[in-house]
Amino acid sequence: MRTVEIRYLGNGNSLDTARRARLGAELAAAMPRHEVAHYLRAKPAILAGSAHLAVAEADGACVGLMAANGLSADGLDFTYIETLLVGEQLHGSGVALGLVSALFAGVVRALGDFPELVAMKTYTPKAYLLMRRFALGGDIGFYPELDAPGDAAIPARLAAALSPGCEFRAGTGVVHGGGGRISSRFWRDAPRSGDAAVDGFFAREVGERDRLLCVVHAPTTAAKGALMAALRIPQPIRAD
Repeated sequence: MRTVEIRYLGNGNSLDTARRARLGAELAAAMPRHEVAHYLRAKPAILAGSAHLAVAEADGACVGLMAANGLSADGLDFTYIETLLVGEQLHGSGVALGLVSALFAGVVRALGDFPELVAMKTYTPKAYLLMRRFALGGDIGFYPELDAPGDAAIPARLAAALSPGCEFRAGTGVVHGGGGRISSRFWRDAPRSGDAAVDGFFAREVGERDRLLCVVHAPTTAAKGALMAALRIPQPIRAD
């Protein structure tokens, strides 16, 4: 297997047009069964304007990308994961988790702490399972657990901000129409995770233009510390 290097790039504004084009072309080559070029044309701000970018590279070519932004809405500050893409031959390799770790290390440096709220909308069971890995118990809240979604008060506020005008189904966590301009055509094959219960849920509940809203809530110092430990992110020195 090729050696994969994962790096935090910072703000997309720091990348010139040629670098963005190269990253997009290399990622498309690493994901031939996905409509990457169409996806990035429909969402140009991912590479051009995201506050936080992390990339995975093999032999100098991009094989994975993660982007996030710090947002504020309805009195809530949160980090929103814009996208997480990994080359098809690297699925299950740990690259996705490495991207999460690198990107949130950059977020922690920028904020001075782990964010209290992290949100992501997804069409893929694999991404849901990755987010669910951080349902570590204790003070950490995670939404939705598929058999009992949990308190939807904060997720409902985030859904309204992220997908205004779309129906949010609190009982499942699905944002009806939350995919916007990106439909199921991004995936040439229906995404699967290998977890029968999760795959079945997505097949039943998440239509081609819908998205599942995932939220990680870390309201205490202990919760933030547990998430940083799980991601192997050095904890900031606190003056108090």
